[in-house]
Amino acid sequence: MRFVSLSLCVFSLFLVVTACGREEAAHNPKPASGNSYEPDAPNADENKPVDVQVTKPSKQLLVYSITLPANIAPLYQTTLYAKVSGYLKWIGPDKGDTVKKNQVVAVIDAPEVEEQYLQAMADYKIKKITFDRLMKVWNEAPDVIAKQDVDVAEAAYEGARNLMQQRAVLRDYTKVRAPYDGIITARFADPGALIQVATSSATTAIPLFTIMDLDTVRVYASVPQDESPWVVAGKTKASVTVTELPDRSFSGTVTRSTLALDPSTRSLLIEVDLPNGDHALKPGTYAEMTVDLREIPDALVLPPLAVTSGPSGHSVFIVEQGKATSVPIRTGITSGKFIEIVQGLNADDEVVVVGKRRLLEGSPVHASPYHLPEAVPARQRFERKSAGLPPAESATVDQDKRRP
Repeated sequence: MRFVSLSLCVFSLFLVVTACGREEAAHNPKPASGNSYEPDAPNADENKPVDVQVTKPSKQLLVYSITLPANIAPLYQTTLYAKVSGYLKWIGPDKGDTVKKNQVVAVIDAPEVEEQYLQAMADYKIKKITFDRLMKVWNEAPDVIAKQDVDVAEAAYEGARNLMQQRAVLRDYTKVRAPYDGIITARFADPGALIQVATSSATTAIPLFTIMDLDTVRVYASVPQDESPWVVAGKTKASVTVTELPDRSFSGTVTRSTLALDPSTRSLLIEVDLPNGDHALKPGTYAEMTVDLREIPDALVLPPLAVTSGPSGHSVFIVEQGKATSVPIRTGITSGKFIEIVQGLNADDEVVVVGKRRLLEGSPVHASPYHLPEAVPARQRFERKSAGLPPAESATVDQDKRRP
């Protein structure tokens, strides 16, 4: 009985404490948990103006460009083989040497080719003499010799002459010549090597050289299918940059394209030819190509920060008589820093750029001009050391100098 009575007392005390807590909570409500400052939430006090920054649309040249990975290749690249068999008697230039067009770069020792030429030349001489004699007799006494004999001698003479010229050309192939001005980028044989004739695709003949024309380079890139209709050969501008040359940019226009997309990648291969007199651009180098696909001279533009995207499309807030008004717009191309406004705004509208997340339709605003701060390039702390300080203290000094 004592235990039951004690339990009833404890239960009664619990009910009294709970009732007191509810009464105190009703008289002194606690604030909601969480941060009391919510910059992204609408202004709780509708009569208090919201601080915003505004700007007016401006007209300027807007360029829509894309950056693509690119590959640098020489204007011409040729692997030189021998046209006749023989031992390599002499080879001149080596890797990195400059050669001129028709310069002899190698000589092949082929005695049988020389003998064939001499035999063809001797046969030509005797048949020419025979034809000249018969022709002279026929002119002086046509009845002594038949015209058919003269014609047969003339045909034999012409055949011997053609064979001699053929042997002369083959004899000249023992001297390997450069096809154009360029640089030797690879050499595959040394003097004394047996060189085979490379006259079929299945041959195992050893090449002699690889020569490239580096005074002009071809830069290749693949444009995605969505952007390919804007590429026009001879008109579309492009610029090429290489990581190893951070201070240089190479500009040109799209020289040519394949005009057909690659079915495996759905991309259009384009080519930009660039002069390379100082040979700064090396074939095989990875590069980045920026292609200017579209240019609008007097585009009405805004900072992209001012545009709000929603299920119904794009919109902006403009300030009219101290209040915010939501206006639907239609956008065009963007350059990353500015976005084109095609429809919905005038050049005199004050558009909210900063603070629009706290706005509702008709909210009072306190507007100030929008100013985009200029970016300061980052600097690695090991680039410069202060005199007399260890590296750690020097880095601390540089960081303190960059602080406002």
